[in-house]
Amino acid sequence: MKKFSIFILLFILSLAGCSNESSQGEEKQPSAASSSKANELIYASESEFAGLNPILEETNLDALLFRGLMRFDEHNVPVYDIAKSVEISDDLLTYTIMIRDDVTFHDGQVLTVDDVMFTINSILDDVNGSYLKSDFIHVKAMQKVNDTTMTIQLDEPFTPMLDKLTVPILPKHVFEGQEMRTATFNQEPIGAGPYMVEQWNKGTSLTLKAYPSFFGTKASIEKVIFKFIPDSNVRALQLKSGEVDIALLDPNQVEELSKVEQLKMYEVESADYRGVLFNMKYPLWKDVNVRKAISYGTDRAGIVKGILHGYGTEAYSPLQKHAYVNENIEHYTFDVEKANELLEKSGWILADDGFRYKDGNKLAFTITAPITDTVRVNMANYVAQGYKEIGADVEVAALDWGNIVIEESQAFMVGWGSPYDADHHTYSLFYSDESSVTSAGYNYGSYANAKVDALLEEGRTTVDPEKRKEVYMALQEELAEDPPFAYFAYVDAVYGINKNISGVKERILGHHGAGFLWNVEEWKWNDR
Repeated sequence: MKKFSIFILLFILSLAGCSNESSQGEEKQPSAASSSKANELIYASESEFAGLNPILEETNLDALLFRGLMRFDEHNVPVYDIAKSVEISDDLLTYTIMIRDDVTFHDGQVLTVDDVMFTINSILDDVNGSYLKSDFIHVKAMQKVNDTTMTIQLDEPFTPMLDKLTVPILPKHVFEGQEMRTATFNQEPIGAGPYMVEQWNKGTSLTLKAYPSFFGTKASIEKVIFKFIPDSNVRALQLKSGEVDIALLDPNQVEELSKVEQLKMYEVESADYRGVLFNMKYPLWKDVNVRKAISYGTDRAGIVKGILHGYGTEAYSPLQKHAYVNENIEHYTFDVEKANELLEKSGWILADDGFRYKDGNKLAFTITAPITDTVRVNMANYVAQGYKEIGADVEVAALDWGNIVIEESQAFMVGWGSPYDADHHTYSLFYSDESSVTSAGYNYGSYANAKVDALLEEGRTTVDPEKRKEVYMALQEELAEDPPFAYFAYVDAVYGINKNISGVKERILGHHGAGFLWNVEEWKWNDR
């Protein structure tokens, strides 16, 4: 009996030991609950990036990975960042720039004016095809004084220059022996921002980690993960379930997600408008009356109420959210009668089938829209149905971005707009030499108007604010008389965010909600 009792005792002790070891092992492995409390931010990204070179492609990672001489503050005004001072000569042609000496790239190399000059020269080099070239075409020369001082010489005064100096600075040494377009940097970027690339899992996610030697405010959140989720409904579901911490919402998702206890909604004003681009290479759009008729035939109020659910305003100008807005231009208020009058005037005759014809050709075209952007697709479908009232047979092609060539579309659902200088997203969109056929600009519709060109040039070089306002007022008037787009609506950005995140600073956003992450290094979790 004693042996048996000792055996039982040893057996029980061994079980207790196993149980203790098991519980200790479990403590070493983080539970699902503790994993969700990691000091990281998961952002639901609607698409993946082709590359991360900021002079070749604009992404919402730029503010995290890179820094420029200047930086837009919460009022969208350019302020010093890497630059310590900028002195402008009396004739406004020479900019003497001093930079900080404590800025390093993510590989530890000190940033100098050599990197600044390399960046601007790379933008101006036609071989690189930078979309930013028009921002620096007035730079005549640059000179290095020492590692922290340089001068930029302009060929004539260029009013938006400080805005343009927000461009991210590239590390010259990384590109030695490589071509800009094919450099490894484009997939493995090295910047001077508060975050650096840790891992890019193509097709899945991109992880950034805080850069410990950042010269500015050190990031509180250790990692920011961009999770690629093309489907807006999936983004909303993962935000609701807590699988992601932040997402830009479609307007029809806001009401339901506002009821989710752990979420906070940020409704932010934007300078982001939607509309239809007229591709001027398509013969139909050569007749301005047809373009005007499409504008009059657009039910903007229906779009704002039915598709945007009130999160937006009717659009009539690319500078509607700017101080230089011209409220007296034609707004193209919904008017089917006027649209029909213009089409009749241009010889488009209504036939028994309900559509208009001219010289044997039907009034018909296709609007292309990115299938991952449900708001744009819904707008395109809505107006396509509505244009039947003016005798136009309109189809919608909702395609993956990989299958879209905007400059080959008959019409395209655009998303543009900028909260910055009036030159931004006007010159690159409407100046004739900015056609994507001849340059890396954004004039995808090959729009050309000599008067518009002259006003855009004058607007860039006019210094007096009142005279400059007059120029941009005249520009809007001419764009209304010879419309490159049918403007639909300005879209307010609504972000859903985990309510335990603080530090968000709102400002008027750019196209597609761009700029919301501008100060993410100041964000922090309140519960971890």
